[in-house]
Formats: sequence, structure tokens, C-alpha cells
Amino acid sequence: MNKIEKPGRIEYIPILINLMLFGLIWTGCNPNTTSTSGLDPDTRKWVKAAYDSIDVMKIAPILNVERAAILKEQIDREQDTEKKVNMSLNYAVELLRCGRTEDAISLYNNIAKYLQESQAEMDSASIRNLYMFIGITYMRQGEIQNCVQQHNHASCLIPIRGEGIHTLTNGSENAVAIFENSLKQFPNDLETQYLLNIAYMTLGKYPDGVPPQYRIDPKWFSSGIPFPHFEDIAPQIGVNRQGHAGGTVIDDFNNDGWLDIVCTSWTPTEGLVLYLNNGDGTFTDKTEAFKLDGQMGSLNLNQTDFNNDGWLDLFIMRGAWLQSEGEIPNTLLQNNGDGTFSDVTLHAGFTKFAPTQASAWADFNLDGWLDLVIANESIPGLDYGIDLYINQHDGTFRNESTSYGLTENAYFKGCTTPDVNKDGYPDLYLSNLYEKNSLYINQGAQGKATFIKAGPELNVGEPKPSFPCWSFDYDNDGNEDIFVSGYTNDGTPATHWMLSHMGKADPEYLPKLYHNNGDMTFTEVGRTAGLNEIAFTMGCNFGDINSDGFLDFYLSTGNPAYQSLVPNKMYLNMAGKRFEDVSYAGGFANIQKGHGVSFGDLDRDGDEDLYVCIGGAFDGDGFYNSLYENPNADQNHWIVLKLAGQSANAAAIGARVIITVTENGQDRQISRTVSSGASFGANSLLLETGIGRATAIQSVRVKWPCKDCAEETFTGFDINKAYLLKQGTGSVETLSYTPVKMGGDGSKGHQHHM
Repeated sequence: MNKIEKPGRIEYIPILINLMLFGLIWTGCNPNTTSTSGLDPDTRKWVKAAYDSIDVMKIAPILNVERAAILKEQIDREQDTEKKVNMSLNYAVELLRCGRTEDAISLYNNIAKYLQESQAEMDSASIRNLYMFIGITYMRQGEIQNCVQQHNHASCLIPIRGEGIHTLTNGSENAVAIFENSLKQFPNDLETQYLLNIAYMTLGKYPDGVPPQYRIDPKWFSSGIPFPHFEDIAPQIGVNRQGHAGGTVIDDFNNDGWLDIVCTSWTPTEGLVLYLNNGDGTFTDKTEAFKLDGQMGSLNLNQTDFNNDGWLDLFIMRGAWLQSEGEIPNTLLQNNGDGTFSDVTLHAGFTKFAPTQASAWADFNLDGWLDLVIANESIPGLDYGIDLYINQHDGTFRNESTSYGLTENAYFKGCTTPDVNKDGYPDLYLSNLYEKNSLYINQGAQGKATFIKAGPELNVGEPKPSFPCWSFDYDNDGNEDIFVSGYTNDGTPATHWMLSHMGKADPEYLPKLYHNNGDMTFTEVGRTAGLNEIAFTMGCNFGDINSDGFLDFYLSTGNPAYQSLVPNKMYLNMAGKRFEDVSYAGGFANIQKGHGVSFGDLDRDGDEDLYVCIGGAFDGDGFYNSLYENPNADQNHWIVLKLAGQSANAAAIGARVIITVTENGQDRQISRTVSSGASFGANSLLLETGIGRATAIQSVRVKWPCKDCAEETFTGFDINKAYLLKQGTGSVETLSYTPVKMGGDGSKGHQHHM
């Protein structure tokens, strides 16, 4: 460590300034495309070997236990007192990240005592960060003792009240004392002010107990419109997996007509879990029975039917955020249709090891078979590129990225495949953490197997930096719009939350909603649509939570830092005109780290429930996943459509659907696209469509995703029923869709609202 000029005093300022590391340590190496010769087809072995080879000192938000052990050994060997103290500061950080809060507090108090006795000088930034480190350590202690070890449905939901109030108060009481001392010296510190109010909430003393000069207006923790409360029933039905950052899929993996849940965790010690829907309101962990055990260390995944056999497969992504240490293989798991999956990664030709969590399945050449695009995480010196794998119809894929013009290297964090010009060919939108986002236009309609990057005049490149994205038709005008949210590891979400509510949001970080004007131009309408709060978004997805026919969306927020205790968000679509924040009224405002999000009608009552992976990056930042049951308080009507392609891909991914309904004596159209939704989390491929108070469904028009396919119009629907639409038949097949009550014995089903 560096020393300041006077002997006997330690230059610990750089360490204190960086105590709350948000980013990672960037290092470089070349991308690795592995030869298939002699490789074991079981990628679980590849994954283990890749994780075992990681240099833990080159990365920050993972393998904290291993890194703490190394630091402890180094401290024990060090003889120089000044160096030992500086090393102990880093060790204290790792102890906190490991979840060893008591040890971190004890060590840091000893260090602080030494620094005080040595009369070391500290600048204001170092003092402020010292307060923050100790205060957030105490807050995390309180969270572990209460929200984790005594978890209930109200844990960490703000405004915290009722059963969410801590019964073991030592952690929050100490945090309050430290934050108040900090604010006496730094009264304009918005992050500390925010955390102080949260700490008072956990003690049941908000708002009256908060000193008036630091008190946050309770209106900031409320929704602007009434909205029904969604209950988190994950603990009741046994799907509240305790884990870390991960992805999720809701879909039907055994073709019994009931939607199942798959979730992952990004740590190398936690594997994929499959919760099979028993059709009676309960779920059973069938991971091992389906031969999905041992699929470790995945931040994201999605579903597909790559071989058109009618059974949904899984694609697992790995290595995100880990840079040169992220050369960890992805995995393609084929659904065998007999209650098992097989690893077919090697046979498919997916042998490139590169860090990613962004991929999408689409039929880019409209040959009736799903292709795969993977957007990898590149920085200067680490060029991993974009991988476009074209389906060869025999279970294998050919990488055609270069011939298709996808040669860009960037730190891609999300991808989505809208058909922005309605020519039938999927285009490609990529979000970028460091530079402007990219839109690539598919040239298939011109007979060319390539993409052309759209110019800046389309105005879809912000925000900078960006993370998750998706495409949807939020105003039902028949054109696919694009949403992309901001993110950074270098800032403080709590400060930006405060600035947003003060009307001082930095526009650079605000989410962007690009309205497709239908003429190959876009208009950014985020702020006019009510999206005026900065949300550092990680996972996300969209669905229709009030079944009115307009798509709403959920944002999982935060970043790895423990002080990123900002609420996850739910936005309600107000007839395609604007969005209202219903996070607090709806019970969605969990302040733990949110990641993958999936919407799906798990109890077959016609409305969409949602499953959220909640848990942070650090080893000690685990939490419980949530399942929010939709109460359908508005009693709105619905229709569920399962599309089956024939000359189109079997899962009908990319099919454009227009549902015409009669509501209040007027016909209106509802526009949908078959997809898994957003770039971090995967919805059911069923079209679970709310139709508001409609009394009749006039028709369903389908534009199938295949070359020279005729558009089909289907009729003969009743409201509040489920149907199968097979391409080329022109007729509809009614599906069994008997509802159940989740968490019960299945005997008290919800009644359809006819």
C-alpha cells in the first residue's frame, strides 16, 4: 500500500473510497472456441472445470468466501503493521460479502480503534465511506437475522410494516446511530438519508421516529392510484428457493397443460431447480428426476423448441460479468419428452466459451426452424463478439455471425428480436453497458441473409449505460415498440431514487420507451409516459396484470452493493397512454436484489401470476424467490391461446397476433407477439391475454413466422377459455383449463368470470 509523507500514518484513503466496490476488475484474454474433439458431452464437467480455474482475486462479486480465505492468509503472513491494517480493510469488505457480518463489524471496529489511536488523517470522502461501510454492515446483520432467518411474506417489502418489522433490533438500531452521526457531518448525503429511513422502517418507527430534517415524505413510498395487493405465496407452495442472482422460466415442460417453474443461480455452488406444477395448486421439485441436477452457475436461461418436436428445451447462459474469468460454457438441454432432459450442447455445436447472459431464439431466415443469437460481453482487449447460430434442421447449428454482418464487439447485456418494419423477418436490438445500443435490420425480405445496422437517426441508442430490454406493443397499434432500462455498477441506486423523487433525475439513467411510429422511425416517450424514476434494472419482464388488454411491466432493481436497497417496481399500463407505478400498493416493492422475472398463469384462472428470482451477487447476499398470485380484483375477462406452427417453427415464436374483441359496444384490437418476453427472465409462450370487459371475441388473426406463409384468421371463440390454434387448419380446438387454488388442496378453484 502507498504511504503518506509523514511516517507512522497509513494512506488508507484509496481503500476507504473504494470500500463499496460496484464494478469488477477488468482483465484481458482471448475468446476461446473449443474443439469438439475428445470433449465429454456432459457440460456440467466443463462448467466445474471452468469455475475451478477462476482466479478469484480478479473478480469482485462472486467466490467471496475463497477470496476472504486468501486475504486472511496474506494478513497472517504480513509483518508490517501498516500494511496489515490496509489489508484488513479489504478483508473486512470480503467478510461482509461472505455474510459474516459479526466478524466484519468486530474487525472494522478494531481497525477504526487503531486508526484513531494513530491519529491518522482522513479526508471527508473517506470518513463518509467509513460511516457507510459500518452502517450497511449493521443493516445487513439485521436483514440476515430477520428477513432471511425469520422470513415471511412481508419481509423487506416497503413501506415495511406489520410482520416485516424486525423482532431482533440490534442491527438496525446500530445502523440508525451510525447513519445519524454521518448525516450530522454530511447532511446532504441522499444515500445515507434513504438508508436511515429504511432502518427506521425496520424498527417500526417510520415516519414519526425519523428526525424531521432527514425524514422522507411517506408519499414517496406510496402508489399514485389504488391497486389490489398481490400476495407472495412462494413459501406456502414451496417454490421460495433461497439463492442468489439468477434467471427463471415459466412454461409447460411435460406437456400436461400446466405451467412449471425453472430457476437458476449464478453461483458455482447452486444449481438449476425445476418445480413441476402438479395441477392441484402445488408444485414438486423434480430437478433430479428430470436429470437437470448439477446445472450450476447460471445467471440467465430461456426456453425454446430447437428441434420442432413439440417439447420445450432449455438454454443456459453463464459467465456474465466475469470478463476473462467468464469463459464458462453455455448449455443446451433437449427435452426428451419422457420426463428427462439430455445435454446436447456439444452435438449442437455450441462450444464457444464466452461470458454472456443475453440470448434470444428466433427464426431469422424464416425456414421454420429456430435460430439462436448470443450477445457476449466484450471490452477492449476482450473481444467475444456476437454469435448467430443458424439451425441446420438436424439438431446442429452453424455459426454465421460474420456472413450476417454481426461483427460488433461491445459489452452487451440484453437482446430482443422485434420485427420493427413488419416485413416478417425478426430484427435484432442489443443493449450495451458502455456505448450506444444497436438495432440491426434483417435483410431477409430483400433476399439477403444479412443484417444492416440502423443509423443514429432512428434514435434508439439510449440510455447509456443500458442493461435489460424487450420489445412489445404497449399501445396495441400493431407496431412493436422497444423498452430499455439503465444500469450501472459505478453509482448508488438509493441516491438516484432520491433524486428521482425530488424531480432531479439524471436523464442519462432514465429508462427509455421507444414508440414505433410504423414508418421505420421511433419516438422516445418514456418521460411523457410517466417513466420518471431511475431504476437500475437487472431482471424484468412484461405481462397484463389487470387483464385489461394492455401490457404492464415489472423491473427487478439494484446492483451488487449491499446499500442498493431500492424497491423492485411494477408499472401499470393505462390504456397505452401512460404508466402508473403500483409497486407499493401491489406489494411488489421488495428492496432485496431482483433478477429474472417470469409471467404466467400458474393456477389457470385466466390472469397472469409472476415469479421473481430475488438474491444478490455476493456469497452472503442470498434471499428468497417470490411468487405473486394475481387476485384479478377487476374481474376482467381473458382468452388463452396456444399457437402451434407447422411450416412455421413448432413453438410459433415470433408469430404476430391481432385479437379483435367487442367491449362496451365497440370493437378494439389487442396486439401480441409469441415470445418469452424480456432479455432477463422468460415468460410462458402461451398468449395469456386480458380482454377487459369485452363480451365477445370476433376473431384472432395470426401472421405466422415463416416464408410465404398465409395469414390466418380464426373465429369461434368464447371469453374466458383456452384454445389451441394449429397453423393451416383454420379451426380452433378448445383446451381444458380448469382452475385451481394455489397453496390449497386444489378443491377450491377460482371461478371463471363469465
